[in-house]
Amino acid sequence: MLPQRSHSGSHNNGDGAGSHVTKKRGVYYYRRRLPSPHGGEVALSLGTTNYREAEHQAAMLDKAFNELMQTMTTNTPKPPADLQVIVRDYLKTALQADFEQHLRAPTGQPVYQLDSYADEDPIDADLTIIDHLIGEAAEALARRDVRSVAATVDRLMAEHGLPVEQRPALAMGVLQAQLKVLETARQRVLGQHPELALDGTSRQPVGAPEVPAAPGPLLSAALPNFIDYMVTEEGWRGQTKTQSETTFRLFVEWCGDKPLQAYTRKDTAGFFDMLRKLPALYSKDKRWRDLSLPEIIAQSQGIDVERLTMKTVKRHFSALGRLFDYAKKRDQYIGENPAHGFDFPTKGRGKGKARKVWAGEPLRKLFASPVWTGCHPHFRAQAGDKIIRDEKFWLPILGLYHGNRLEEFAQLRREDVKQEGDIWFFDIHDQGGRQVKNEQSVRRVPLHPVVLRLGFLSYLDEVAPKATDRVFPELQPGGPDNKVGYYFTKWWTNYRRATGVYERGLDYHSFRHGVTTKLFGAGVSREVVDELTGHEGEGTSQTVYLHEFPLKVLADAIAKVEWPEIDLLRLTTS
Repeated sequence: MLPQRSHSGSHNNGDGAGSHVTKKRGVYYYRRRLPSPHGGEVALSLGTTNYREAEHQAAMLDKAFNELMQTMTTNTPKPPADLQVIVRDYLKTALQADFEQHLRAPTGQPVYQLDSYADEDPIDADLTIIDHLIGEAAEALARRDVRSVAATVDRLMAEHGLPVEQRPALAMGVLQAQLKVLETARQRVLGQHPELALDGTSRQPVGAPEVPAAPGPLLSAALPNFIDYMVTEEGWRGQTKTQSETTFRLFVEWCGDKPLQAYTRKDTAGFFDMLRKLPALYSKDKRWRDLSLPEIIAQSQGIDVERLTMKTVKRHFSALGRLFDYAKKRDQYIGENPAHGFDFPTKGRGKGKARKVWAGEPLRKLFASPVWTGCHPHFRAQAGDKIIRDEKFWLPILGLYHGNRLEEFAQLRREDVKQEGDIWFFDIHDQGGRQVKNEQSVRRVPLHPVVLRLGFLSYLDEVAPKATDRVFPELQPGGPDNKVGYYFTKWWTNYRRATGVYERGLDYHSFRHGVTTKLFGAGVSREVVDELTGHEGEGTSQTVYLHEFPLKVLADAIAKVEWPEIDLLRLTTS
């Protein structure tokens, strides 16, 4: 699954098979887990400090152990196997093994060492490997391709004496478990998956002087109930919940973990000033990610670096404001809400580099890559003779000509592609579990003529004949928001890197900016552009009347999006 380092003091092949020799205080021991349903393990000293001698003794013990287990298996009837328990035990063991690998990795080196990444930042090297494996695992799970876990499944089948008819379910369970291990490994690499409950101490607050103790629970103790309330009663979803938790973590680090009543306007003002100075990539840039907030602020002073936008600062204060409103209603905070009354001016901020769009040579190179010119049947980034018309083929094309957000396309069902007169259109809405960004995102977007000529309707007839069928059935939801396009995003990044078209800041969302640019360049009014892209208009009248444009007006506008640098019509099937 994940690449394994080699380390002195432990000898096995990373899958629980092979040598069962471990080293403790210079002496070699034999350790062997007992198979289900017995549980536990056998552990005994081999009485030697010589590895070859220990291996020899272990081999003889393995033989005796296996013979004994075979006898017990033959003579003892096994109860019906619980696949959930087996997969859960496998997941627990794999997670523990990965955790131990993290602990053993030398400081400043990748956890998953590969020679080709020797000169790369260790965290970036690990993320490159893990993201690639996550993409492969997610695709295997979506396609129910269990070949990659065949050896593990064989071992578990034999270990638990499972009948052959349980193999498919076990294999899918192992695939899901491996994907979970990879996602956890990614969190560990980023320091987002704490393994131990610390002693409850926090960093020394730096934003304000100490104040006398106040009654009531500490902020850290009050947060779980508040967050649970916001999730169950106010509809906080994954991203909103995660972002708000980040707000509270930053606030506690800067101002200290105190009773709610102890926080004053001086605390929130200091927090506001700190956020204004915080680099936008403080948690990702290798210069900042291992530093405390005071260290980041100090070391980034005088450096020409992009800072948090006022929009982000406002979002942090919105979360804080909700927290103190909640506390006031429960008499946990008396007085004016300390997070209210701040201004968040945007003039002069956020005027950095223009957003990148797919155009010119990068666009030509992208659509000259194997997905659209011919690829290997199992490796999309490798040239071959197959053009596979699935989500990897269609999603970039749809983005290029329509500018929708990725999730709006990824979650489509057959009933969302409709016809009015002679105009086909996407019906973007938030019904039936679908997600949209805001009220303005609910809209109709006509299909571009190029997409129709490429055979998109024929594709629909083939993969989604029923109204409730998903347009892209291979996509599986994932990530903190359980978004359908989550794993496509991982694959999209890996594919661009593998084909040499990766450029930082040039991503799927860049298609959206490209379409907006093309529409304005063709003389389309801002109101129509906002309607097509689901962008919120600047005035109330736009919000009220935006959805009254005739479909013919929208279709004429979307047809003006042209990309002369590429010829996708070479891919027409008839």
